[in-house]
Amino acid sequence: MATDYYAVLGVRRDASQDEIKKAFRRLARELHPDVNPDPKTQERFKEINAAYEVLSDPQKKQVYDLGGDPLSASGGGGAGGFGAGGFGNFSDIMDAFFGTARSAARARAPAAARTP
Repeated sequence: MATDYYAVLGVRRDASQDEIKKAFRRLARELHPDVNPDPKTQERFKEINAAYEVLSDPQKKQVYDLGGDPLSASGGGGAGGFGAGGFGNFSDIMDAFFGTARSAARARAPAAARTP
């Protein structure tokens, strides 16, 4: 995990959603490009937006807390995530174990069209 989103917002790991929101709003007012046009400040503003995007969403926060990167293209590699080389979503997992997509298609086909 490259970025500590809790540190970016200046909150504890056990901070409530309200504390996370307050920290984000305080920093956003201070670092917004309309208020502070410095390029370094703009980068910091992007960091706090990314941190808030993750920590304010319970699913993304859970992926992050488990060591994954919820903002990566794969959607969460890391500790048990479904990232690159793994399964893409729940239906992929179900298909792998139970063949649900093929079974469902066979169940919908007319009896004459089914092959043993």
